[in-house]
Amino acid sequence: MLRSVKYGLYGAVLAGVIGGTVAWHGVDKTVVLVVDGQTSKVHTTASRVSDIMGGAGYHAGPHDIVAPALSASVHDGGRIVYQRGRLLHLDVNGARKDVWTTAPTVADAMAQLGYSTTDFTSVSRDKRLPLGATDLTVRTPRIVSLVHDGKTQQLTTTDATVGQLLADLGVTVGPLDRLSAPRRSALAAGQRIVISRVAKKMVDATTSVPFPTTRQPSATLPAGQTQIITAGQTGLARITYAVVYIDGKVVGKTPIKTVVVQVPRPQVVRVGTKQAPVTAAPSGVVPASSAQAIGRRLAAARGWGNDQFSCLVQLWDHESGWRVNAANPSGAYGIPQALPGSKMAAAGPNWQTDAATQITWGLGYIAGRYGTPCGAWSTWQAQGGWY
Repeated sequence: MLRSVKYGLYGAVLAGVIGGTVAWHGVDKTVVLVVDGQTSKVHTTASRVSDIMGGAGYHAGPHDIVAPALSASVHDGGRIVYQRGRLLHLDVNGARKDVWTTAPTVADAMAQLGYSTTDFTSVSRDKRLPLGATDLTVRTPRIVSLVHDGKTQQLTTTDATVGQLLADLGVTVGPLDRLSAPRRSALAAGQRIVISRVAKKMVDATTSVPFPTTRQPSATLPAGQTQIITAGQTGLARITYAVVYIDGKVVGKTPIKTVVVQVPRPQVVRVGTKQAPVTAAPSGVVPASSAQAIGRRLAAARGWGNDQFSCLVQLWDHESGWRVNAANPSGAYGIPQALPGSKMAAAGPNWQTDAATQITWGLGYIAGRYGTPCGAWSTWQAQGGWY
């Protein structure tokens, strides 16, 4: 809706005009005509304001101010003030509206409309307003915060958009960086704008390659016994990763390429198949073959396959021969040679005689300390016979 901004100007102008008129009518008179602040003298025989203005080539519109009124009489030496209306298509912080004003300049119009001199205007404040419409953008100062590169800035700005603010500050946003608000979005009071710096790098890392195990049956070894013919050796591989960083912190890591630098050496294990004569085990003692069967079942329950069980067999063959009553002068006891043996009570009260209790405790100990039976067996070999 259009509205006329006059700010009480009509009353002030009328008071000045009334004070300047004379009290008698003349046929031929001189009248002072002030149009938009510009003063001139008009010689006329007309008596009414509308006739005098028409004779001077002016015709008041609905948004113009004329004082005295168009129907009023003017005498010799009288004064007529005429201010013409200007249409402003205003955009104030993104809100659009049309306003009529009789102000001759942008500065006067801003003052009439109540805007501060600190507000941004798209047209110079010194410019005179034309009689036609004028597009005028007004931006009032807003406080925003900008977070980037490890710091937070609080700013007062009249910029219209996020992009204009960044350009004025000389802050660049890289092609991979993340901006919390679109560049073209309008700035709002109290807005928090965050720039996250994103970088991608190719990073190389080395990792071990587990060795495979080859099992060879042997009729010369008792069934269940194993013998390492060729010790395995882990290999080495170089992996190239694509690593994504946000503000210096790793947020993504994807393997791109793997190159084997050192091929692992397979481990060759001889597995006995010779059946031993059946003899009765001492009362209360579980035969080694039965203990190994329990061990295989419990190891499989942990997700350990034949390669890991092979390492377990070798480890406990050397430690106890898989005997539940194997005792060492040091105090180590049972199949896993727990030191002291009473530690195995955590797995069951019958730890002194029950193979399943001893093996359950032993596998838990290996998993917690070495990760896998092969890890424990490697340590046993490296440390000269203990783990």
